[in-house]
Amino acid sequence: MKYLRLIAICIIAVVIAVQGSSAQDMPVPIPVQARFFKKVFGYDKSIPKDGIKIVIVFGDATPADVKDDIVDAFNSMGMKASASKGAQLATAGVGANVIYLAPGGDLRIVKEFCKNNGILSISGLPNQARNGDISIAMDAVNDAPKVVVNPDRLKIEKQDAAELMRLR
Repeated sequence: MKYLRLIAICIIAVVIAVQGSSAQDMPVPIPVQARFFKKVFGYDKSIPKDGIKIVIVFGDATPADVKDDIVDAFNSMGMKASASKGAQLATAGVGANVIYLAPGGDLRIVKEFCKNNGILSISGLPNQARNGDISIAMDAVNDAPKVVVNPDRLKIEKQDAAELMRLR
């Protein structure tokens, strides 16, 4: 009986881990992220001032409303946002300036794509930047948005890091 209970607990833990993160895991609301990221893009000389194309990479575990909210938030800020599963990023990412990794999106594909194409990676999950997986993410400190910048990842993605480092 003890073993059955242990197995059940392990299965539940695995299911929770596989489900990925959700919008509730993002410390900064999506519309606030879009506003702050737009300001951040002004510090990166690799990104044009107008006509920013951003691709939101989502996965099967990404809730549809989260994906749609992210696309809508960036479009409402005057950027051209679209969504793509990781497997389609090679096609959807053509001409993109920025790749946003949504909760549940394929991190491995985003890292490789941004590295190979010199495209900035961003996320609403701050630990992804702290861990070196994403260049820039948003966090909240004392209920105020804070930009988390990973200088090593910026270099890997061939971004003009000098101005972006002011945001740290």
